[in-house]
Amino acid sequence: MRDPLTNCSYNQVYKNLKEFSQNGENFCKQVTSILQQRANLEFNYAKGLQKLAIKLTKALQSTKKNCVISAWAWVSESMKSAADLHQKLGKAIELEAIKPTHQVLSIHEKKRKSLDNEVEKTANLCINNWNQQIKAKKKLMVSTKKHEALFHLVESTKQTMTEREKQKLLNKLKKSTEKLAKEDENYYQKNIAGCSTRLKWENTLGNCYQSILELEKERIQLLCNNLNQYTQHISVFGQTLTTCHAQIHCAISKIDVEKDIQALVEETAISSTENKSEFLLTDYFEEDPNNAMNKERQESSIKSKLLRLQKDIEKTSRDREGLERMLKAYSNNASFSDPESQKNTAALMDETNLKLDLLQANSYKLLSVLAELKQRPQPSHPCSNSIFKWKEKQETHSYVKLSRPFLMKRSANVSRETSGAQNKPSSSSTASGVAQHGNSLCKALYPFQARQDDELNLEKGDIVTLHQKKEEGWWFGSLNGKKGHFPAAYVEELPSNTGDTGIRQTTLHTL
Repeated sequence: MRDPLTNCSYNQVYKNLKEFSQNGENFCKQVTSILQQRANLEFNYAKGLQKLAIKLTKALQSTKKNCVISAWAWVSESMKSAADLHQKLGKAIELEAIKPTHQVLSIHEKKRKSLDNEVEKTANLCINNWNQQIKAKKKLMVSTKKHEALFHLVESTKQTMTEREKQKLLNKLKKSTEKLAKEDENYYQKNIAGCSTRLKWENTLGNCYQSILELEKERIQLLCNNLNQYTQHISVFGQTLTTCHAQIHCAISKIDVEKDIQALVEETAISSTENKSEFLLTDYFEEDPNNAMNKERQESSIKSKLLRLQKDIEKTSRDREGLERMLKAYSNNASFSDPESQKNTAALMDETNLKLDLLQANSYKLLSVLAELKQRPQPSHPCSNSIFKWKEKQETHSYVKLSRPFLMKRSANVSRETSGAQNKPSSSSTASGVAQHGNSLCKALYPFQARQDDELNLEKGDIVTLHQKKEEGWWFGSLNGKKGHFPAAYVEELPSNTGDTGIRQTTLHTL
C-alpha cells in the first residue's frame, strides 16, 4: 500500500529537525559526562592536596620553629587554600552545571516523547483515511459492476419473463440502486474527509516543529549559562588561567542564540518548490473507457457527480470570499480581532483553499472524461499537470499534488538585519545572502497575515514588486504603496515580461 506521508516535505523537515535535536542532546550528555569527570578530578585533587597540607603541618609541629619553618608554614596554608578552591570548584560544577543539565534533558525527553506521540497519532489518522478511501473505492467498484450486470439482466429478459418475475427483478434492482448510492456517498465523504485529516497532521507537525525549536533554544541557552558559570569559577585561579579565560570569554561573546536557531531553521528547511502534498482523487466505474455502461448512462452518471461537485465548489468559494473579507477587515482595522482570531481565520482560509483545490481537481478529471465521451476538446485547468495515476494490482488510482505553504517563524533579529540591508545596499549585502532586484514581480499563492510591523499582508493573487531576496526565506517588496517583508514560500516569481498585474486564478466551468 502506498504511504502518502513518506515523501511529504513537512515530514522531512520534522525528521531533519529531530535529528538535529538528537545530536544536540547527545552533545549535552557528553559535555555533562566530561564535567562530571572534571568535578571528580577536582574532588580527588583537593582531597590529596589537603592530605599533603596536613602532613606538612604535622612535620612542622615536630620541628623547632625558625625563619625557614615559618616560610614552609605559609606553604602549608597555601596548599590548604588551594585544596579549598578545588573543592568549591567541583561542587559548583555539580550544582550549577551538571544537576540543571540533567533536569532540563529529562524534561526535554518527556516533551519530545509527547510530541512524537501526537505526530504519530495524527499520521495514523491520515493513513487510515487513505486506506479507507481505497477500501471504499474497491467496494463501490464491485457494487457498481454487480449493479450493471443486474441492470443488463433486467433489460435483456424483460420481454420473456412473467410479470411476477419482472417485478421481483425490478425490486432487486431498486435495492441495488439504493445500496450503490449509499456506497457512492460514503466513498465521496471519505475522500472529502481526507482534507481535514491531512490538515490536522500538517498542523500537528508545524506545532511540534515550533515546540522542538523552543526546546533547542532552551538547550543552547543552558549551554551558554554553563559556560558563563564555568569561566567565572575558573577566573578565581589567577594569572595562570588568564589566557584560557580570555579564549572562553571571547567564544562566549560570539554566542547568539537567535542566530543559532535561525541557522537550524535554514538547514532543516525544504524549498517551496518541493513542498507539495499528495491527495487521492475520486475514481469511478463510469470513468473506465472499457466499462459495460452505454454512453448515455455513462454521461448521465458523470453529470450527476459533477453537479454535486459544482455545488460544493460554489459553497466553498462563497466561504472563501467571506474569509477574505474577514482577513481584509482585520488588516484594515486591528481592533476588530485579537492575534489568536487572526491566526485561526488564516488557518481556516488555508483549509478552505485546499478543499477548493481538491474539489476543482476532481471536477476537472470528470470534465475531461465527459469531454472525451462527447468528443470535445479537453478542458484546461492549472492543476492539469499535477494529476497523476499509479497502478496497484488490477486497479488504477488517481492523486493530485497540491502546493502547500511551508510555515516557518522568522526571528526578530533577522527582520532587523534584513531591514538594515535594505537601507544600505552595498557589496556587503551580496555577501550576507541578500540579492537586489529592480522591478521584478511575484504573485501571492496563498494569503498571509502579517505578524510584525515590518511585514506585508498578502491576499491570494496579489502582485508584489520584489526589491530584495534573503536566504533566510523572507523577501522584501512593496504592495499598494507599502514596503515590507513576506515569506518566499507564499509567492511565485513572475517572468520579467509579465505585464498584467491583475492575474487571478480562473475557476473551472462545466461543459
